[in-house]
Amino acid sequence: MGIAAYNRGTRLLINQIDSDARPREFQDIEDLNALERFPHAETPFGPVQFSSGNSGFWITCPTTGYGFWYSTLRNAVRSWKVTIVSLDLAGGFPVWNAIPCR
Repeated sequence: MGIAAYNRGTRLLINQIDSDARPREFQDIEDLNALERFPHAETPFGPVQFSSGNSGFWITCPTTGYGFWYSTLRNAVRSWKVTIVSLDLAGGFPVWNAIPCR
């Protein structure tokens, strides 16, 4: 077997593995949902969004825009009884969408 054939086979295997692999974003969402919540964690009234800003992360109401700032995304998620349901990358920066846990 020549080097070119070996490289083609290796590239084919890598492409098949990559196409079968689960996107990293799903693992990130599962990791955030698995975090233990703080004892004082509150439940929001409706859907919320987590986004970055001011060297930290904001949890905001998508309707009113009112929110709270946290130093890390993990602290923001742990401070609220929410379930992350999706990640939106369309706006140029990530926005995690969440719904209240009951």
